[in-house]
Amino acid sequence: MKRVALMATVAVLAGLVAGCGPINRMSRPDPASGRLIDQGTSADRFMVLNCIYNGWRELAPNVDSTSYARQGADRVRVYRSQDKDGNAVYNPYVDIMQGGFGARVQYVEIPGSNLPRDYENIVKRCMVPYSGSND
Repeated sequence: MKRVALMATVAVLAGLVAGCGPINRMSRPDPASGRLIDQGTSADRFMVLNCIYNGWRELAPNVDSTSYARQGADRVRVYRSQDKDGNAVYNPYVDIMQGGFGARVQYVEIPGSNLPRDYENIVKRCMVPYSGSND
C-alpha cells in the first residue's frame, strides 16, 4: 500500500516539477451522462486512492493508476488498465484529488455498460473516513 501512495505522490510531484499545466489527453466517457459519484469526503486522498486501487485489483487483475492536472487540480485516476490490444480501458474510472481537508472523488462509468455494482460499492466504502492505519 505504501508503494502505491509513494508512486502516486512521485507522479504528482514530477508533473509539478516539469511545469505541466492543465492537460488531459485521456479518452473518457462524457461525465455529464456517466458520472455516478461526485462528492467530497474528509478521508485522506491517499488512503482513498490505496483503498480503491486495492479493492479494484480484487475484481480485475489489470488495474492501473496515473496522475494528471485538469482544471488546475492535480488528480490521480484509477482505471481498469489495458484491453487485449493495449488500449487503456476507462470504464469505469475514478478521479481522486485534494478536496479541502480530505478528498474529492469522481466515479464514472459508461452508461449502459452493465458493470457489476462492486466497482461503485468499493468507491463508496473507501470514502468513509477512518482513523489509524496498518499501512
